[in-house]
Amino acid sequence: MDPDIWGVYPDRMPFALGAISIDSGTVLILVTLIVTPIAAVAFARSGPAWNSIGKGPLAIEKPPPEAEAPAAEREAELRLEVRQLVAADNERRARRGEEPLDLDGETERRLADLVGSGR
Repeated sequence: MDPDIWGVYPDRMPFALGAISIDSGTVLILVTLIVTPIAAVAFARSGPAWNSIGKGPLAIEKPPPEAEAPAAEREAELRLEVRQLVAADNERRARRGEEPLDLDGETERRLADLVGSGR
């Protein structure tokens, strides 16, 4: 027999005997001890995923409405939009050969109509 094999044999024997003598309870404990930290790290990193559950385009619950702009800002926007509409109407009238409108007067008249109708 080869003496080199016998020289290694006693060193490797405890590992072989240790692998044979592990019962199912010990394996269960070892797997639990190994998997628990991995599961804890995975759970700690899953926060954003949990926060997005139930949201999206098909969600039943709607997101909270955005805060409305201040009244002065809305009034300025409305005034600008009405003036643009009056300017477009004035251009159409000019193309048809009709007399032009007074932009400021017509804008104020239409704004008064909107305010009277409750917008």
